[in-house]
Amino acid sequence: MAVDRQSGALVELGGGWGLWPWFCLRAAGFPVDLLEPLADPRLATLADELNATPDADRAAAYRARFEDAGVAVGEALHRVAADPLVREAVAWQNPQALSTGFDTLLRRDPRTVARTGRHRKTETLVTSYLHRYCAKNDTIGFFGPLRWGRIDPEQPRPLAPTDDGTAGSRTLYLEGWALAALGRALAAPLRPWLVPRLLPLLRADGSTLRIPLAAAVPLDPVPAAVLAALRPGRTAREVVAAVLAAPDRPIDDPAVVWSALHQLHRDRRIEWTLEVAADDLRAAETMRAVVAGVDDPAVRDTALAALDRLAAAAGEVEAARGDPDKVVGALAGLGTVFTELTGEASVREAGALYAGRTLVFEECRRPDSVVLGPAALDPLRAPLALLLDSARWYTAAGAALYRRTLRAVFDRLVAGRADGVVPLAELWLAARGPLLDSPEAVVRPLTRALQQRWERLLAVPAGVRRVARTSAELRAGFAEVFPAGAPGWTAAVQHSPDLMIAAPDLDAVRAGDFDWVLGELHPSYHTMRYASWVDCHPEPAALAAAMAADLPGGVVRIGATGAQGGSATRFSPRLLGPADRRLVFAPDTCDADPERDLVAGACDVVDRDGRLTVRRHADDVGFDVVEVFADLIAGNLMPHFRLLSPAAHRPRVTIDRLVVNRETWTFPPEALGFAADPDEARRFLAARRFVVGHGLPRHVFVRATGEKKPVHIDLASLASVEVLARMVRRAGRTAGSEARVTVTEMLPAPDQMWLADADGRRYSAEFRFVAAPAR
Repeated sequence: MAVDRQSGALVELGGGWGLWPWFCLRAAGFPVDLLEPLADPRLATLADELNATPDADRAAAYRARFEDAGVAVGEALHRVAADPLVREAVAWQNPQALSTGFDTLLRRDPRTVARTGRHRKTETLVTSYLHRYCAKNDTIGFFGPLRWGRIDPEQPRPLAPTDDGTAGSRTLYLEGWALAALGRALAAPLRPWLVPRLLPLLRADGSTLRIPLAAAVPLDPVPAAVLAALRPGRTAREVVAAVLAAPDRPIDDPAVVWSALHQLHRDRRIEWTLEVAADDLRAAETMRAVVAGVDDPAVRDTALAALDRLAAAAGEVEAARGDPDKVVGALAGLGTVFTELTGEASVREAGALYAGRTLVFEECRRPDSVVLGPAALDPLRAPLALLLDSARWYTAAGAALYRRTLRAVFDRLVAGRADGVVPLAELWLAARGPLLDSPEAVVRPLTRALQQRWERLLAVPAGVRRVARTSAELRAGFAEVFPAGAPGWTAAVQHSPDLMIAAPDLDAVRAGDFDWVLGELHPSYHTMRYASWVDCHPEPAALAAAMAADLPGGVVRIGATGAQGGSATRFSPRLLGPADRRLVFAPDTCDADPERDLVAGACDVVDRDGRLTVRRHADDVGFDVVEVFADLIAGNLMPHFRLLSPAAHRPRVTIDRLVVNRETWTFPPEALGFAADPDEARRFLAARRFVVGHGLPRHVFVRATGEKKPVHIDLASLASVEVLARMVRRAGRTAGSEARVTVTEMLPAPDQMWLADADGRRYSAEFRFVAAPAR
């Protein structure tokens, strides 16, 4: 069914909210069934029995089973390490792990190898990759494919698999940071044909260069004329010509003007390189188009040859798909070419799991998808509306806190200034702490206030493991706890909930026998606007129209930058509306429109009727300061939206048929004392004692201080307990007494995963929705 979003229509949810008719279905690339051979439930049972009633017979039975389990897990990991699909997945993500971990494991005979700490460390690496690939809803290349789905108000069944009529796709992209490095390497001979631009935090004011938080720099006439001649799209040759053609030109010698341009670049006043936008998924093609315009054949052909070399090497990677060894070789070849062309390493942020570390990445879309009908949403409507109402309150309260914080920074900067004006670039730099570097001081009291309100509503008693509430009973006192009001900023009308279905199979879902589970709710965050996701949507223009329908007046967005946070190209935001403007502050935000955008150096901050306003020098158009920084504020608030505060134990909480809080335990590392025991058999026995003592389920996610993401742990698996022990020890070493280990039940558990392939193998999956106020 075609969905008309040109009119701004949403799928009605209830409570004043609607859902976008499109959603993303993110699923693990490998079935959760692959994890089962790593576990030994019988060994866990024997350990539990021995812990409960120690005696010689039980100890002997446990020891015998332990020896068999060690061999079995070794053999299972051998099969994993040799699996071509798993190996290709690792090859794309981290080729070195194949040689240092997977291949090392394959050289050892699991039936005879001693299970030393060194050997278990190798097993841990393979286990960790498999756990991530099977139990995490990540879109990572072909082993985390993306499905675009839709909600059909006419469909009678809750959920129906479908073929969207298009072929699946595997698209290879070069990372923006890699092409930026190539652009810098090629820039020198190309500079006459490249566009120089003033760095966005600076302001050229006649014969003065204004630098934030520093004394103004006087400019000699020639560099002043050069800066005055800079325009978007104006090449260096055209800048020189403009300076020489000006009636009040300071010089007639082009060599002097060229010299001034080069000096401004050396002094880091201008950016002047072969560059493309940080969110350009096809940056190589954009760069080629720039180089093709060079009219010096020698310069042009040299640069095109370099681009051809990189493209050919990337093509070898693309052609290697399906063969892990060829992928490794092709990636190595690409890395060699890149380093020869740029002089830079082909991997950045080595060891990081979630950054754009390597030169290329794949985005893959499956042709099969799902369609949701109204019956699927019925159990979700009322409880999700409550969550969305509280998210709106959260953004409003967050805006108030940030307004106060930015006011304090402004007052400090404006003191002693007779004109009452603070350059936006100065406020930006002075407020980096609460906006970027350390927002916790602002966010922490807000998070606690949110949790106190939800805890008051839910009235969770101590010592229970399950709490069930109805939306009707909560709604009665909801307005008092979360008063209705406007969101904190314009874009805060949108929120993105991640939701999962817990059901034994698809037939159960069709019969209505299922529950919803909240993964996360992202307040004022649109989690489907990532560049490569939009790129593989069947109708990208329809997504853009939907965004414009939600935000018809436009908003201020952060200009895309590869420098800011080192984010991967794939996560750069898209879906900018025609009325949107961008806040530009980073040196590598190269596609700013000075006629519309808020370039930091070209704006001031003033107090207008008691509210801080960012105004553009060019036209004096003003924008509320919170609206200008809304993207950053939303990014700071989003990770901390949790209904319950941390505690030693929190129960599973359900509103109607939506689980809004999974059962969770929090421990200091020393409480998991078994982690320090080097004897594997004794440690597993102690781990099972800990599991039973705290009533932990078999499948959990664990997040230790210092870990970026939760890790799946199977508490009936020797290999998985080894992963857990290493996490706990690492947290204790790095964070000391501040370290915490948070354990959360896996829900849906493996036997509650409805998504299955033709062979009946189950997959973890989540729905990523976007909600907005209904019209």
